[in-house]
Amino acid sequence: MKKDYLMVSNQNNIYKEEINRIQKSNIEVEKLLYNSAYTSNNFNKIPPIIGCLMADQYGNTLMIFEYDLKNQSNYGPIKSYLSEDEKTFLEIDLISMYFSSIKTFAGQTNIQNLSNLEIHGSNIKVLIFFLDDNYMIILFLNSNTELSKKEKKSIVEYFEDEIGKYQFELKYFNAAKSRKILYMLENKGNAWLKKLNRSYLENFKNSYLKKHEIIEELKCEIAPIIEKVLHEYFEYIQEDIVNDVSKEIQNQIQDTLFKFNTNSH
Repeated sequence: MKKDYLMVSNQNNIYKEEINRIQKSNIEVEKLLYNSAYTSNNFNKIPPIIGCLMADQYGNTLMIFEYDLKNQSNYGPIKSYLSEDEKTFLEIDLISMYFSSIKTFAGQTNIQNLSNLEIHGSNIKVLIFFLDDNYMIILFLNSNTELSKKEKKSIVEYFEDEIGKYQFELKYFNAAKSRKILYMLENKGNAWLKKLNRSYLENFKNSYLKKHEIIEELKCEIAPIIEKVLHEYFEYIQEDIVNDVSKEIQNQIQDTLFKFNTNSH
């Protein structure tokens, strides 16, 4: 009886070890897949959300939040990504004034209810929200960042909440008391932006791995169909050539499926 118990116990231990080995292997594969996606999207060089700037309708800069702010220099992340070196960077105030002029242009033409704008570059994307005709929020993003509707709504609501709480300080931003409060809000905003980036990368990771899992399942279903059709149409072609063509078609389908953006909710 004791011998049987020991045999069962040993079998259970072997089973557990095998499960642990498989789980560890899966984790390593997922890590490699995510690291590859992370690098290919340039997130290792440019964070998903570099920073954001809040300005009034006249283009006066009120607050600046930055993801990786270095206090020892005035050459912050936004300026560094918008210029090639520290000596030639564009002044932040000019950025908000430029987008303010676009809003003014829309108001003087027949462009009605302008709520947001997007500007796409190969390295950086700019997303602008116009709030209550009095303020605008300018987001500087990695060009590969795709904010969901939920994420955009959350960002807008964050600033709407700050506007509701600090109307006086934002309106009279040059007052000494206002500057102290706005400085406090900037520090709070920098922490919020770090959290926002962490959340985005976590969602990106989960979404990417889930997409990879689904595509792999689809690939397993599609592969036999492709091979069957190829063998029917190319009955007298060498087997290795047909197999190579089948793999190439599968890879092309996989690459195409990965291009679909599912981050829209």
